[in-house]
Amino acid sequence: MNIPGVRRELLETFVPLNTLPEERLDYLLRDVSIVTLLPEQTLPMRVDDSDKTVYLLSGILEFHDGAEDEMAGSAKNPRPVRPVRQLSAGETQSWYPVAASNSCRVVARTTVNCIMIDKDRLDRVLSWEQTARYFEADLAFELGLEDSRWLRKLLKAPMFYHMPAVNIRAMFQKMIPVRVVAGEAVVRLGGEADACYFIRQGQALVNVPPVNVLEDPGLEICVAVLGPGQYFGEEGLLYSGKRNATVRMATDGELLRLERVDFDALIKAPVVSMVTAAEVVQRGMTDWLCLDVRLAEECQNGMLPGAINIPLQSLRSRMALLEKPRRYLIYCDTGRRSSAAAFLLNGHGFLCDVLEGGIQGVSEAQWQQLLHPGTVA
Repeated sequence: MNIPGVRRELLETFVPLNTLPEERLDYLLRDVSIVTLLPEQTLPMRVDDSDKTVYLLSGILEFHDGAEDEMAGSAKNPRPVRPVRQLSAGETQSWYPVAASNSCRVVARTTVNCIMIDKDRLDRVLSWEQTARYFEADLAFELGLEDSRWLRKLLKAPMFYHMPAVNIRAMFQKMIPVRVVAGEAVVRLGGEADACYFIRQGQALVNVPPVNVLEDPGLEICVAVLGPGQYFGEEGLLYSGKRNATVRMATDGELLRLERVDFDALIKAPVVSMVTAAEVVQRGMTDWLCLDVRLAEECQNGMLPGAINIPLQSLRSRMALLEKPRRYLIYCDTGRRSSAAAFLLNGHGFLCDVLEGGIQGVSEAQWQQLLHPGTVA
């Protein structure tokens, strides 16, 4: 993945980013922002208090003691304030996150470029990267696996970055092994969605009907081939409860079935981040881009300021229209559809929060504050 102005080889010199494999680094860097400071400008946050991890890309930073700055500024005979230390891009210390005490001001001596990464996101990825191999070994032993390559591939899915380890272990304990044969339809288009499936052995074909309804109604078009370590059936659990494709086995194999109730409790709930209307009012709308996943007809009654409308059923096909570096506030009428949308987007590396209770949970006073920032309730 390319970030404008940042070369991958430069990023891989930073510690501990240099320990991450490509797929985890790509996931992490979707939430990167780059800040440019002109000489004498101050880094716009206290480094140790910030929710961002900061790396110096180019230029020179100076670290000034806040107390000395204050004394110098109030002296009758002002004297130049010398920095406590300097940090130059390219030196060994710049490979590590910028660190400073909360009393320090971090000032650009030259034009400076810094890269900022969400600290919590980085921590989740590092934690999972450093524990996944041990976790894989434990699970392989518990499941009696001789070949755990499918498990290793599955555990690389972004959804596991958001799940507590206890939930992941419980998920595997709840799975039911299912033997399948070539040609067998595991799920059928339009059927009830009561479970999702993880492929342990074999290959599966995801089939949909042709666009032209005049063609043979029994004709199926293959849109994806899935193999060990991949999964299917989760979309039906997230959306209307109906299957949106037929998944047919291309070979004999073995699947692991996870029931809807366990999927909701162990996977869906931890992945979806909720915020209340009161939190949104307090933080202000500038923290998010708003995504309304209701039908276009429903939006005619009103939308949040600056919101874009992509109905839930169209989200997968229109996902490329969304900006990955931004955080999204997703809402619908009750929170059910927006939770499904957040799960889908999180799985593709987007940062999302869901408006808890949807717009039905927003009071009239809160609605007015959201429509007209600065309004006093």
